[in-house]
Amino acid sequence: MTGPSPANLLLVTFDQWRGDWGDPYAPVVALPTLQSLAAKGWTARRCYTNSPQCVPARLSWITGLAPSQMGVTRNLPVDIPADAPSIVRELQRAGWHTSLVGKTHWTSHDTPCHLEQNKPLLQALGFDASVEIAGPRALQRLECAITEDWAQAGVLDRQRADLKARYGAGRSPAAWEVRPTVLPNPLYPDLWIADRALDQVAALPTDRPWLLWVSFVGPHEPFDTPPPWHGTNKPESLPIAHPAPGWLEDLPGNCELRQTQANWAGQLTNAAIAACRADYADHLQLLDAQLARLLEALDQRPDQARTAVAVTADHGELLGDGGLLYKGTFLEGAIHVPWIYRPPQGAPTSHTAAGSSSLDPLSLTGLLQQTLANLAGGGPIHQLQRWAGQQPGAVTEFGAELLLQQGPRKLALDAGGEPLWAVHLGRDPGEQVNVITAQPRRWRWSPAWRRLRRWGRQEWQRRSEPEWVWRQLEPHA
Repeated sequence: MTGPSPANLLLVTFDQWRGDWGDPYAPVVALPTLQSLAAKGWTARRCYTNSPQCVPARLSWITGLAPSQMGVTRNLPVDIPADAPSIVRELQRAGWHTSLVGKTHWTSHDTPCHLEQNKPLLQALGFDASVEIAGPRALQRLECAITEDWAQAGVLDRQRADLKARYGAGRSPAAWEVRPTVLPNPLYPDLWIADRALDQVAALPTDRPWLLWVSFVGPHEPFDTPPPWHGTNKPESLPIAHPAPGWLEDLPGNCELRQTQANWAGQLTNAAIAACRADYADHLQLLDAQLARLLEALDQRPDQARTAVAVTADHGELLGDGGLLYKGTFLEGAIHVPWIYRPPQGAPTSHTAAGSSSLDPLSLTGLLQQTLANLAGGGPIHQLQRWAGQQPGAVTEFGAELLLQQGPRKLALDAGGEPLWAVHLGRDPGEQVNVITAQPRRWRWSPAWRRLRRWGRQEWQRRSEPEWVWRQLEPHA
């Protein structure tokens, strides 16, 4: 008797899609494609990134390592070594055809270059084929396949002038002004990526298993969603941003969250936040529509019954929560990301196979590793569920600080491993109460908080030991 056929995987990743706005069981906006995937698969409703910034989060994706193991715990202009651990290379060596379309950010985007020069690096990391582009901000200075198409269409200078107008003054209202892109729709990055991904779907082999990684650059700002999605959502139909917790100002001055709040103080108006949230919702629906196109193309392939689909993001977007935009904190909006997995139709099943979900905090990097490891056995859901049930919680790193989540509790530790702040999401989803200072008896005597503090000490100590570090990646020269 033979075992199940190895599964293919369409891995779709987004940039800056926050998890609560991508939860198919509590949708903020209508996302029919995500909701349909969830109905046929398994959703980790509390999936957490390893880092609330792009570079360490994305390096963790491909290597399977924690940011502190690489010595990159915040955005730095580093280049991943060709011999770095790679979850994709392992799959390729096991016989999978591997291809990539979209953003990686595994090399420095600070120095002008053409991303075509990364082809040998991507091949060394395990990709048989690749079409790589940068994110919108970096496309002011980098060249790649999409800028070549912009130049051919005569819109390159106009697009770069628009990006300069948005970002040339640094952190200013121009950077979060909501207005549609100057690009024609076929050249808008996320629509362009979807078209290139469809080309790859058509070219994938049918005589061997494959991985296609489609890495969209949205819903990362600029807030420039094009028609017909632009203006679809109105601010009054969306949840309002959480106010800034009063306890932030009591944090030590060197705390990452305290510094971020100070940097944003007085920058955002309520009207600007509302407009950004509406445009972000528009962009999510654009991306949901592109995901639908990819799934329709998969349905036309003869191996569609052997194909799994996974959807996630590198980190979230604060969208005005706490008076902040973007990411770079341990607040939920920045670290909570979507995770939906739909198994192949022919995968081994269990009684909880389809339409199921988990509310346990889980690590995104662990989910990615486990998903790829399960492909050889046909990509069943119950293997992911079994793995999830064995996890103690989720850990996120930023700078020298550590965040641990266990059940509804989250605890931030400083560079010395001491508690900085703690919240109970079940009682306080807006993170308005720091349990350490507001509820000292509960913080001191609760068995659940004591377990979390004990786990926090263990994790901090483990990350402080010399053997924990794989390699200290050097900033790009």
